[in-house]
Amino acid sequence: MTAGEELSGEMMQESENPMNPMKMKLTNFRSSLRRVAVLAIGATALSALPAMAQDPSAPQDQASPRQGGPGRGNQVEFLTKKLNLTPDQVTQVKAIDEDTLKQSKALREDTSVAGPDKRAKMMDIRKASQDKIRALLTDDQKTKFDALQTQMRERRGNRGGGDDAPPPPPSTPQL
Repeated sequence: MTAGEELSGEMMQESENPMNPMKMKLTNFRSSLRRVAVLAIGATALSALPAMAQDPSAPQDQASPRQGGPGRGNQVEFLTKKLNLTPDQVTQVKAIDEDTLKQSKALREDTSVAGPDKRAKMMDIRKASQDKIRALLTDDQKTKFDALQTQMRERRGNRGGGDDAPPPPPSTPQL
C-alpha cells in the first residue's frame, strides 16, 4: 500500500467505518430492542387468550341448554324436526324439557343421594319426561317417537349401558 492510500484510509470518517464500535453498539442495541419488543407483544397476546376465553360477556349459545356430543343437543329442536311438532306441541315440550332439566340439576346437586340411588332417580325423571312428551303426540308421531327411543336405546346398548342394564359391578384390583 502506498502512503496516499494509507492516509485516505485513516481519513475515512469514523461513522463510515463498518467496524466502528459505536455503530456496532447501536446495531446490537436495536437488535436487542426488537427482540424485547417481539417478546413483549407475544407475551401480551398469549396472556390475553385465557382472559378472552373466560369473558362472561361473550355471546353464549342460549338455544341449546344441554352440552355434549352428537345426540346430546336440544331435545325440542330434535323432536320438532323428526316428529314435525305443531307450535302448541313445541311450547309444551319446551316446558317439559325445562322442568326435566331443573329436576335433573337439583338431583345432581343433592349430596344426600348415593350414586346408585341417584342414577335410578335420574332414570325415573327421564322416563316421566318421555311419558309426558309421548302423551302430547298424535298416533303417527307416537310411532316415530317410539322408533327414535328404540334407536337411542340400541346405541346406548352398543356402548355398554342401557336403560334396563344394571350398573357395572365395582372393579376390584387384581393382585
